Amino acid sequence: MAPSTILAMRYHGEPKLSLEAVPVPALRPGEVQVKVAFCGICGSDLHEVYHGPLTCTCPGHPHPLTDETLPAVLGHEFSGEVVALGEGVESEGRLKVGSRVCIEPVISCRDCDACREGDTPLCDKQIGLYGYSRAGGLAPYVNVAMTNVHVVPDNVPLDVAALAEPLSVAWHAVAVSGFQAGETAFVLGCGPIGALVTRVLVARGASAVYVSEPSPVRRAIAAKCGATAAFDPLEDDAVGLVREATGGRGVDIAIDCAGTQRTLDGAVESTRRKGRIVMVALWDKAVKPQVEMWALMGKERILTGSSCFNARDMRQVLAALSSGQIVVDDLITQRIALSETFDKGLEVLRQDPAQVKILVDLSKEAAE
Repeated sequence: MAPSTILAMRYHGEPKLSLEAVPVPALRPGEVQVKVAFCGICGSDLHEVYHGPLTCTCPGHPHPLTDETLPAVLGHEFSGEVVALGEGVESEGRLKVGSRVCIEPVISCRDCDACREGDTPLCDKQIGLYGYSRAGGLAPYVNVAMTNVHVVPDNVPLDVAALAEPLSVAWHAVAVSGFQAGETAFVLGCGPIGALVTRVLVARGASAVYVSEPSPVRRAIAAKCGATAAFDPLEDDAVGLVREATGGRGVDIAIDCAGTQRTLDGAVESTRRKGRIVMVALWDKAVKPQVEMWALMGKERILTGSSCFNARDMRQVLAALSSGQIVVDDLITQRIALSETFDKGLEVLRQDPAQVKILVDLSKEAAE
């Protein structure tokens, strides 16, 4: 059971984070209290802190699903151990004190058609996220609805389990593409999500995965993730090289993990007739991308988006990690203490392209 007050890393709407004492709220019915082990720092956190507030809601405008506003305890990629059960959880039978868990962060109404069909990120009303709309994992303890908690297999370490969230984003993007084993793919952008998309494609049996990435460090990461070839779009005609490598046909699917006009155009141009293009990158809301409709219509290409992931994706990811189908521990590039989240976490991730996944180790903080 958590103490009444804990130290948490909070965001107030300015480009910084503060370590502050906050009260731990009482458990509500249907919730569990999680002692956080590891929390990943994500590109979405960079967007929120340096360009926000974007997902967090400002004082005076509480989130309709959580009734919360800034300041927010960030952190939506986390794992830990259940230490307390709210009313009604024990009777459900899936969770108990001591369960090792990771978190599905999407908060939705759970009542509309989309939610009842399992598409919680596509909620007909509105979604929120742990770490933005409700307290997240950059704290030693957090209360989470049992519907958002997944039991981690015994052979999956909790640091690896913290990567189940971003890996599920990548897994879902590949699923949205309709990918089939043996197909070819083009990944545009090899930041953390692009690297994980590449690894998912390879693990699920792609015959070739090509990557476009301007950073030489990240092209090396793409190779480490199993890419067939990685091209520099600033020096090379990446789309032309992809078409050449596929005998002029083009790839079966393209997944844009960068979110620029250039990568959108490249994703469309690189695919074969009836090819599929998936947009997974977060676009700046001020940017109004243009799509060459004749390029879509003339070849009957399909352009779609991928939004977060659902419970089914996370269950499949945990099974893939447990079976060894996917290995991600080599993509953990740094472990830091909670108090170091801003200086050695967000600031480093923003500036160093060699970083894939920086984890905040809550036990490290406790030991110091």
